[in-house]
Amino acid sequence: MPSSKAFALPGRALARALALAASLAVSGTLPCQQARAEPPQASSRIASMPAFAVQIDPATVSYRDLATIKSLGFSHVRFGVRPEVVRGHLTQARYVQVISQARQAGLHMLITLYGGRYIWGDAGEDGSSDANEAKFADFAARFMLRNKGPDLSYEIWNEPDNKTFLHPSVPISRLLSTAGRICDALAQQDSGPLPSLYLFGLARLPKPGNPAGEQAFSRLLTDPRLGCYKGLSIHPYRATPETLLQDYRQLSGRIRNSARPSAQLIVSEWGYASYLPVRSEETQAALIARQLLSGVISQVPMLGIYSWRDRGNARWDREANFGLVRADGSEKPVVAMLRDMLGLLAGAKDADWRERNGSFVLSLRKDGAVHRIYWGPQSRSLMLEELGNDRADGCKVKALGMSTGARPCAAVPQADAEFSNGAILLVSRTGGAVPP
Repeated sequence: MPSSKAFALPGRALARALALAASLAVSGTLPCQQARAEPPQASSRIASMPAFAVQIDPATVSYRDLATIKSLGFSHVRFGVRPEVVRGHLTQARYVQVISQARQAGLHMLITLYGGRYIWGDAGEDGSSDANEAKFADFAARFMLRNKGPDLSYEIWNEPDNKTFLHPSVPISRLLSTAGRICDALAQQDSGPLPSLYLFGLARLPKPGNPAGEQAFSRLLTDPRLGCYKGLSIHPYRATPETLLQDYRQLSGRIRNSARPSAQLIVSEWGYASYLPVRSEETQAALIARQLLSGVISQVPMLGIYSWRDRGNARWDREANFGLVRADGSEKPVVAMLRDMLGLLAGAKDADWRERNGSFVLSLRKDGAVHRIYWGPQSRSLMLEELGNDRADGCKVKALGMSTGARPCAAVPQADAEFSNGAILLVSRTGGAVPP
């Protein structure tokens, strides 16, 4: 990620500012040829919903923020912890306070432990120092042993495939060795069950074009010394959210065919900025909604949004405008969208999804009702086709994220402006079942 982003808000250094990606980001449209995940009218069951997380800045987050995050339907928050040798570190007392406040709000935490560009510190000449390895491993193990519980998970490092967070002179093999030292240190402690641990918060997906990420992924799946890690965390920033499905399937297939078929692949960070002249706040809301839905249909165990609050007021500054709320705490349109969507997705049952010609349908049960979410370039057309002439009294339609309430399904043909193609539409039926 760009070096301007402090680790409390770790960034996104993918070379994703290409002209094509920018064009897609402006429109938020869904190219059919890219988004197609299944043959027409294919269907897939969803075993469980992800844990939904949002990233916070431990230096500024308040209990009120955390309580609001919980009320929106998030179950987790992510934040980073640094030792004193790293710029931007906070006091241990502040980290403990944030953990306590998150617990009070009823939130679980994914805490990212980071030691500096040279594994231990941001300055150094020797990127292959055994002493640096030992110091960071000791710091990480001690922090986890002091702060443990079923509501705490840990992520070791942030984007080692980004020179902002790991100096190019430090080989990824050195950081993997450090990760092994952490397993060794934890194994020597008689401290009860180990926390859920993840490597590494990769900035780019593990593929041949990302040798550091590829090596980290391969070692996780083959090296017994890394056995204390539950899985790998990734930051899959992209212009079109639905393209996650194909990438996630490919990586999940590699895991299933490996020596560690139960290893998890979580998304700890991913988001969209609202900044001028590229993307409006309304388009940000639609993209983040599609991000959530893409995580659901990809069956990601955890999906983290970057981030809770804007870092400044300059609307043209991309890095300052990833927040769900503005710098002054006022809500962006995405908050209304999340309030609708997370309230529906969290705890949903009997979910499945289908795709046809680049548009998607997610079906699920929640609170005694059956719901369908339609999104994509033909969302309204697909919804109308499936509704047909069945407009029972218990059937209602709502455009998610909009201030207008739900309308009877029979009123949909007269509401073209509200229920348009490309909108994210919800059909709900109380009692009975949605027709197949």
